[in-house]
Amino acid sequence: MTLLHRILQEKRPLVTIVTMVLALDVGLFAFAVYPWSNKVSQAETRAAADEARLGQARASYAAASEARSSQLFVDNELQRFYEDVLPADLAGARQISAPFLVQLAEDTNLVLERRSSAPDKERESLLARLRTTMELAGAYEDIRRFIFELETAPEFILIEEVILRQGDASNEELVLTLGVSTYYWAGPDAAS
Repeated sequence: MTLLHRILQEKRPLVTIVTMVLALDVGLFAFAVYPWSNKVSQAETRAAADEARLGQARASYAAASEARSSQLFVDNELQRFYEDVLPADLAGARQISAPFLVQLAEDTNLVLERRSSAPDKERESLLARLRTTMELAGAYEDIRRFIFELETAPEFILIEEVILRQGDASNEELVLTLGVSTYYWAGPDAAS
């Protein structure tokens, strides 16, 4: 009999118990511990993915919140522009453009030869435009000063067209044909 065979014969109850405990451990590991450890690692993977998605969602929320606050700021500034800068109606636009332009021409030593105004409105716009065309005569320096004063004035008047030509041959005056516009609030119900 070999030594191993002899030990197994003499210590059979102990070997049987150790074998059964070992088999029970292997069975317990195979049917309980290993599946649970897989579930735990899968749960950890899902938790990490959820954490990454949560970070993305927080970043998206922060970007959306920033965009919303920027949109509110722009809306407030636009509303302030409509209320504080633009005239409220056509009469207000005429009040800004007509006396101001005539006075500015006088102040800069220009002769107002002709002036005409016409309102127009885009179909779906809330703003309308009062377009004024003026013909002024005077010296080049006075014309430059007129345009400078017009551009730096607090009134909301845009220069859209500038045509400068020589006047009659009898004098050295220049003739400035100037197209300017101011916008005013027409609202959704205003007629074109």
